Amino acid sequence: MDIAQTALSLWAKSGNPYHPLLGHMLDSASVARAILLREPKRTLCLYGQDWGLPPEEAVLWVAFLVGLHDLGKASPVFQAGWEEGAKKVWEAGLTWKRELLETETSWVAHGVLTEIYVKEFLRAFGLGRRASLQLARALGAHHGFPAQREELDLAHRHVQVEPEAWQEVRKWLVEHLRQTVKAPVPKVPEVSPQGVLRVMALTSFTDWIASDPSLFPYGRDPSRPDYWQEALDLAEKALDQVGWSRPKAGGQKGFTEVFPFPPNALQKGIPSLLESTHEPILLLVEAPMGMGKTEAALYAYHLLVERLGHRGLYMALPTQATANGLFPRVRDFLAGLGIGPLDLQLQHGTAMLNPLYEDLLERARPAQVYEAQGSVSASTWFSAKKRAMLSPHGVGTLDQALLGVLTVKHHFVRLWGLMNRVVVLDEVHAYDAYTSGLLEALLRWLKSLGSSVILMTATLPKAKREALLSAWGVSGENLPTYPRLAAFGERFLGGLPLPYPDKSVFLKSAPVEPEALAKELLAALPGVLGAVVNTVDRAQALYQALGKGTPLTLGDLLDRFNPSPSEGGPWAELGKVREEKAGAVVGKALPNGTLVFLLHARFPAEERALRETVALALFGKRGPRPERAILVATQVAEQSLDLDFDLLYSDLAPVDLLFQRAGRLHRHERPRPLPHGKPQLWVGGLEEPHFGGDLYWDRVYEEYILLSTWVSLRNRDALRFPQDLEALLEEVYERKPEAFPEELRERAQESHRRLHERLQKEEETAKNVALSEPERLIREGDAAHLAASFRMDDEAEDPHTQRLLTRLGDPSVPVVPVYRKDEGLYLDPEGRWPVRLRGEPSKEEAVALWRRAVRLSRYPIPQELSQEEPPPAWRKSGLLRGLRLLEVGREFGKGRGAFRVQLDPELGVVYVRLPDNN
Repeated sequence: MDIAQTALSLWAKSGNPYHPLLGHMLDSASVARAILLREPKRTLCLYGQDWGLPPEEAVLWVAFLVGLHDLGKASPVFQAGWEEGAKKVWEAGLTWKRELLETETSWVAHGVLTEIYVKEFLRAFGLGRRASLQLARALGAHHGFPAQREELDLAHRHVQVEPEAWQEVRKWLVEHLRQTVKAPVPKVPEVSPQGVLRVMALTSFTDWIASDPSLFPYGRDPSRPDYWQEALDLAEKALDQVGWSRPKAGGQKGFTEVFPFPPNALQKGIPSLLESTHEPILLLVEAPMGMGKTEAALYAYHLLVERLGHRGLYMALPTQATANGLFPRVRDFLAGLGIGPLDLQLQHGTAMLNPLYEDLLERARPAQVYEAQGSVSASTWFSAKKRAMLSPHGVGTLDQALLGVLTVKHHFVRLWGLMNRVVVLDEVHAYDAYTSGLLEALLRWLKSLGSSVILMTATLPKAKREALLSAWGVSGENLPTYPRLAAFGERFLGGLPLPYPDKSVFLKSAPVEPEALAKELLAALPGVLGAVVNTVDRAQALYQALGKGTPLTLGDLLDRFNPSPSEGGPWAELGKVREEKAGAVVGKALPNGTLVFLLHARFPAEERALRETVALALFGKRGPRPERAILVATQVAEQSLDLDFDLLYSDLAPVDLLFQRAGRLHRHERPRPLPHGKPQLWVGGLEEPHFGGDLYWDRVYEEYILLSTWVSLRNRDALRFPQDLEALLEEVYERKPEAFPEELRERAQESHRRLHERLQKEEETAKNVALSEPERLIREGDAAHLAASFRMDDEAEDPHTQRLLTRLGDPSVPVVPVYRKDEGLYLDPEGRWPVRLRGEPSKEEAVALWRRAVRLSRYPIPQELSQEEPPPAWRKSGLLRGLRLLEVGREFGKGRGAFRVQLDPELGVVYVRLPDNN
């Protein structure tokens, strides 16, 4: 048997023409090499440190490893899977027991076999036992998950009955690959978890590119002498096509070269803290709202990239709305650096509904290349969910980053994407104990992967600050007074107290009942007023209580204000969609001319996105401002959205969130109507500490924190910025039950017990399910790999496993509300837009359905709908397979809890209680 000719008979990609296994191995190695050679020098140094090799040699060794990822295809169980290919392999002299492969239980994934084969070859190369095992598991996981024990047991049974020739063929493939790549072999007893991850993730990234026949055509003969050079050339072209470009440094710029205004005290402090930085840092920015933290973070990113060679930026926000709001600012900032072309991805579940992001995708789409020098666009290759974190620049939700520390499919690709980047974590106070535990795990990983982190917050309790700093390996003992800026490397590097002009927000107790509250809000006009309430049901009730009016469409709104194209920002976005959405209802106009708007999370995605843009246009920094307007919103309006109210009402909430909401008062310098010359925060719930019943506030927030906030605020007439902020945080969050008034003490003790139990449970859950330490990356039998045992993808909708993702809470399900008319289902009640249930939906149909999705959590909607299969047509679409049909008018529950689901053009999804017939 001619071993070389026999090895060349093995196939990797079926078809006519098919692609030989050796060809795919060489293609993969060429892509891995090309990817790394386009990385900053600092990334290559990290790879060099992993192996004790010069960076250029480490690149070759890692490219060789990546080329081994499909060695498991050199096996009977894989080669027998395509009849035509199996015949050629058999004729070449490689055989197998046919009866062994004919049973349903005999199949095993080739990645599992890769793990077995590669481990033995690496041991033969002289690598330590542990290093060989770790790398073999990493390479075998290239389709998303490491092998499980039962899969390995089955694979070992296959290997035991293989004819010896298979091992000889694999040996030839491995040695031919190594010699072609010219890879050195390091002598290492073990590899750090970071080094394993760097190979693990690069393998999947590489395989996605090298497996694309439009980039690497099938049928090329790997025995040709020029095959390797051709593969190298194809790799360069492929990376150009998908948008993986070499980073460019434009030289360090002054603040006013980057932004069209001079720096304030916070922004001036950034260069002084970073001037002697030679290592990745954690930058802590604690300052009240409106101090320019975003611009400070972006400028810090610029300085860190120039000084440390970081590869890019990820801005992690708490919500999709806040990510949408920041996206254009980051786009403009990157474009202003003048070092393009740059790729920028918007990363969250409904990013495709953002018109600016769609525009960036269109700019890149024609030939998958970029426009003029200095431009910013979004490669469609990176827009796929699994790949988005690989893009050097991104704005998205924190959840997208946290999925890297949960063992969902390809989680390691997300971590690799964040490696050697500047990661900005905004509003870090906004998360519960579980999510904060995941955040701490993420911080440990980011530090170990050579990334710099910027933590930004306006209001952070001491215990949470210490936990986050501890995750980086430092403490906050020497911090300056609040507001502050502080930098940490392996130790505290320095800090600055920040000057902040005194500002008082006057407190007033307000009624909770919607009709009474509506009456007082209407009496407070003229002005631009806001009302932030704690539940969607209250938001809908208050909106209705403000009075009957004429539905206000987008076309009506634009006609009223007629903003010029030069307004830019949200007004420009609204102008772009005017023709398409002119008839969409965005609010209502009362008979006296007052405009009323409603914003919450229970609108279909496209309606919520439109309403967010309307809110930013009318209540934001620029553009025409109404004389009489009220925005009723839930918590979606409390963070990061640049909204500016003359007067604000808020339901009672934890004190840190009240400070956040108060930051939307008199946010910008502008003339105010006479009644509102001084900022006023009306708070409902200050009269009596009642948070349960129909209010459900104690379901949204911890009763103990609400009680403690109530005790601290009940006799106050103002909040002073910044003096009161830190003191009140400590007072509320550190208050012990025995410090409550006697009449509340027993209630405080019971609610404190529940809070303590929940925090303990959430913290323990986070420690168990997260890869809280890098050493847990591929440890077998670890609770952190529970998600992997479920084979969970990050869009999983199973209510039992969903809680293992980034937020604890009630199960929810994304639904598409549809209307029944005659025998068909439609997206609109008039029956103009039919819903395809069978066949294969076009991309346009899939996007149209996806735009109508809304996530619902009211029991028992998720429990019932998750048991129902999506329509057959939807299962064929990656965009739709996680959605469920919800016929408008469907009834859920029984007895007193029964309700009907309606969809109102002004109110969004409404739950209508049904009479109890018992």
